[in-house]
Amino acid sequence: MNICRFFAASSRILLLVTLLGCLAACKMPFGLGQQVTQKPQQKPSTSAGPCVVLALPSSGHYAAIAGKIDKGARMAQSEMALNKGKMRLETINTDTPDWLQKLESLPEECVVVGGPLQGRTYAQVRTTGNLDKRAFFAFVPSLEQNDEGSRAWRFFPSPQDQVDALINFTTDGLNIRSYGAFYPADAYGIRMATLLENRLAARNMVLQKASYNPGDKASWNAAVAPLINAQTPEGSKTPVPQTSFEALFLPDSWKNMQMLTNTLLYNGEDRLVLLGTTLWEQGLSGKSIANAEKYTLAIFPGAWSPAQAPNALRVPDTDFWTALGYDFARFGAAMALYVRPDSQQITTAAQRASHMAWGMAPISWDASGIAHQKLFIFKVTPSGMTPANTADFQQSRERVLQQSALRLQGLPPTDATGEALAPPVEGAEAAVPQQQPISVPPQPASATPVIGTTPRPSYKLSLPTTR
Repeated sequence: MNICRFFAASSRILLLVTLLGCLAACKMPFGLGQQVTQKPQQKPSTSAGPCVVLALPSSGHYAAIAGKIDKGARMAQSEMALNKGKMRLETINTDTPDWLQKLESLPEECVVVGGPLQGRTYAQVRTTGNLDKRAFFAFVPSLEQNDEGSRAWRFFPSPQDQVDALINFTTDGLNIRSYGAFYPADAYGIRMATLLENRLAARNMVLQKASYNPGDKASWNAAVAPLINAQTPEGSKTPVPQTSFEALFLPDSWKNMQMLTNTLLYNGEDRLVLLGTTLWEQGLSGKSIANAEKYTLAIFPGAWSPAQAPNALRVPDTDFWTALGYDFARFGAAMALYVRPDSQQITTAAQRASHMAWGMAPISWDASGIAHQKLFIFKVTPSGMTPANTADFQQSRERVLQQSALRLQGLPPTDATGEALAPPVEGAEAAVPQQQPISVPPQPASATPVIGTTPRPSYKLSLPTTR
């Protein structure tokens, strides 16, 4: 009897549980028993490793550059595989009309995107809302409308990086605290000169400026004259520069350097440290430079130095673009993102990944997500360019200053044969007076103006005075 009651009670309990289950599954009025549907958490398919995307053009002017970036990324992928590491590499051709749709069709875990390579392509990404779906690290020098660090990030040297590298070398390395700028009156020249001026102002230094018409080279001599303020003493043929700064910024292409330095020489100035931009690299890399001694005191920044690259990149036909792809692939994998987090988390991941060994000049990200690339400094050589060493450069500078002081003891600017240096003409090559051995014959002290051979700290030489 007790057994029968037990089974009857159990049956009633089982029936009640079944009824409650049915009620929970049914849609009842007033929300009673309504089931809330949640999107299931999708686990990333990590069997192929972190996913890195390259958004690059495969045709047109930028196709060759994009090919080098892709080559570098695949070198990194192969290197990781040898070390039992995995990385999934996806490429999107930004030249196709449907490239954004192809990007959107990639799995969610393909978060980190390298590119685009062009400003107009970045604008497409921006206007379609894709910046909010993935973490873009653009290969451009600047991002529009203050996007950097909030909506997208930069993986490329900026104009500010160039200016900072020059100041670090000259002020922190050579103790130079007085600057001038002679720049073309175009958008690029004005922008670069302004960046330098603002950076110097932050260090309580003033920039002396003069601009020139890039289309009228015959006017450059007159345009630079107020900066040099050369004066010729009575009875002398030697212009004595009254330059009150030690380093001169020349944000122009290398093809114009011959004319610009000739203009300085004609005004008697050959002692300045000449500061260029990354534009110079395009005219110097892998080329033979005639009269390279003219540019003993010329330096410029760059993001790629074969001498400081890892062994994997010390192979033929490797350049900055190859190193860019190589570094970005490893960087993107090191970020290890599988969904797009908020901007601050992306910045934090970038800061963490930046501690890797770099192939090109290292990039870091500050707390605001702004990238800073610590560019290398190069000097000019007969074979093109080579990394500049602060100590060696300082010795070369002291030698040039001593030779210039001797030249200013009454000798006119001359070429290698001793002929007077004519006003600079476009296409003409001038010799470097300071590199020629100078023999100064003894003169009676009562009749000869005298200049001390040791320049003042500012390297501004005053006019000769008669004893």
